[in-house]
Amino acid sequence: MKGTLHVGLLLPESHQLLDGAGPIDMITMLTPAFLDACHAPPSLRDKAVPMEFHYISHSLEPVSPAAGPRQLPTCTYATCPPLNLLMLPGSPPDAHFSPELIRFVQERVNEVEIVMSICTGSLILAQAGVLNGKKASTNKSAYKFATEKFPQVQWMPKGRWTVDGKFWTGSGITAGMDMMSAFLMSRYDHDLIKWLHALAEFQPKQQDDDPFVWLLDDSQSH
Repeated sequence: MKGTLHVGLLLPESHQLLDGAGPIDMITMLTPAFLDACHAPPSLRDKAVPMEFHYISHSLEPVSPAAGPRQLPTCTYATCPPLNLLMLPGSPPDAHFSPELIRFVQERVNEVEIVMSICTGSLILAQAGVLNGKKASTNKSAYKFATEKFPQVQWMPKGRWTVDGKFWTGSGITAGMDMMSAFLMSRYDHDLIKWLHALAEFQPKQQDDDPFVWLLDDSQSH
């Protein structure tokens, strides 16, 4: 990923705010403005990544998440510029997504370099049919729903996230931050990422460090 990184965050109604806010906050820390504001060592500032962020909805009207402040889109499905990274936060498992949203996802998945879903955001990808035959993660409370509703997807019962080609799919809400950390470590300077972890006092979990796998027993019993 050379030059300016264009990051798009989909804003479906009733999405979980932290699904998107956590990973967005983490990747934003790589920008020149953030590193300058935090007085990063000059050797790390030279490794900053220019970025532009695009918040996407069906209109430019504010979007209500499940809880928290309303989110203000910067572009619509029709006006969204080309993206490098498309992020999808999760909504309730049985949420209905408009044909326009599904069509946008189907079209953009073919164009972007990386698709990243957090929590039940993978269900949007499944509904769009772009995860057929692929391995994916979702929130464990939605695992039974996912396997029954979208059996064509290879849902992974354990793990903080799953990678299959360009698709990075996280499990629970906070797994999005662990996944974003791993993504950044896979593409950018390790010293910079480690410095940012220390600055944030954040210790990310590894992919197979999944303390919540026991929730599957409860999910399967309902």
